[in-house]
Amino acid sequence: MPDVIALDDIACFWPTLHGAIEADIKGGRTSIKSIEIIDLPKDPISVRPLVRFSVRDRVLYEALVFGLASTIDREIFGSVYSYRWKRYGFSFRNPIDMWLEMQKSASRHLLSNPRDYAAKTDVTSFYESIHLETLTDDLEAATGQVEWVGKLRLYLESFQSFHSAWGIPQGSDASGILANLYLLPVDELLRRRGVKSLRYSDDMYLFGSDFWDLRDSILQINDVLRSRRLNMATQKTTIMNTVEAVNYFSDAEKDAIQYGIVVGRPGRSELVRKYFDSVLEAHSISVRDLRFAVNRLKRLEDDYALSWVLENMSKYPHMSKELFAYMAKFVDARGAEIRAKLAEVISNGEISPYPYLQFQVLRLALKHKINDPRIIDAAWQILEDKNRGSLPREFAVRYIARSGSLSSGMLMKHRFENEQEVSMRRALMVGMYESGYYPKRIFASLASHNDDLALTASYLDSSPAIPVV
Repeated sequence: MPDVIALDDIACFWPTLHGAIEADIKGGRTSIKSIEIIDLPKDPISVRPLVRFSVRDRVLYEALVFGLASTIDREIFGSVYSYRWKRYGFSFRNPIDMWLEMQKSASRHLLSNPRDYAAKTDVTSFYESIHLETLTDDLEAATGQVEWVGKLRLYLESFQSFHSAWGIPQGSDASGILANLYLLPVDELLRRRGVKSLRYSDDMYLFGSDFWDLRDSILQINDVLRSRRLNMATQKTTIMNTVEAVNYFSDAEKDAIQYGIVVGRPGRSELVRKYFDSVLEAHSISVRDLRFAVNRLKRLEDDYALSWVLENMSKYPHMSKELFAYMAKFVDARGAEIRAKLAEVISNGEISPYPYLQFQVLRLALKHKINDPRIIDAAWQILEDKNRGSLPREFAVRYIARSGSLSSGMLMKHRFENEQEVSMRRALMVGMYESGYYPKRIFASLASHNDDLALTASYLDSSPAIPVV
């Protein structure tokens, strides 16, 4: 979830904010100040609640967790591939590489043990269900840093005080480190039972030659999960026979396509096109395979799927990141077609149930200077809907400001005076500035305060060229 101005105001005044956060940690002032929950589509119906922090709260959370990361990671088994910490690089190992390495490890095991079954399972609403008292006990035992863990607990307690938040925040890599530790008893159970297992966050794979032994392991995992106030996702739990397991973990067709792209093999575009068509012709479309096909067509800069993407973007909101990145590749070559469809879907209410999709439309139109009166009208409607969430509303402000007029800035001043959300007030300040309406008296007053908006006001007073993300 990008920041509406790429944190350019924060970058200009980072030493000031850095010092304030450091002082808060030393003084034990580690409560969270505000959060917003962004509903990220998981499929056409359900959503995943991601937390959107202020910069101060995000940096504070990551500082508190990363201070413990190296010690926690030493406790995590080699069978866990998610959120692994580089002890000497103070960063994570590449998550995509780690995910692929886990898939390869599963394939290698099945090739060496061709009679094995494979089981897979995960946890329902994992991050939201993590019990704070249990997590605190785990952290104190794993790190021995009781005082530092206390600062982190204060942060998480304040996070849970918001009516829309519980468990630990989703959307931050820092939470992945805590999640690894929370499932350590499951890893230990499987180690003691001698079960070959692989895990990425709460996605678990188990391997064994006896169906009933695997079933018994799953039942015991469920028992451990319940003791930690977690529920196994029974609808996603299954035991695959050898053939099913091999097909699940190895896909020769995908490997061939990827190899052809890497080495520049002639006919690679035709190969990807045929694969894309086969995905659509299947009885049930696999989102995983569809993502693979669209991403490979994007890499090849092949617009073969563009017409389908434009017609189906609202049916696959959970693929909006991939679909809009694909569209962006062809704005120059097929701009009129893309502009017409974006204007249609945002103005006719087709994507109104998906604020995240509205954000994606506005972001694409803003970044590629797609000006359309229907998009401007829809942006105003989004801006004026305070129940919409701030992410699409912030990008609506910038789209209006850069596509509108001085009068737009004047009306934004009115909205600013009646807006309580800090992130929206910040966006409206930027909108006034970009519209050419810059009330120095108001901005000078804001710059004199000791709050987040003071940084933005001082930033705008420097007459910046504000980046578009």
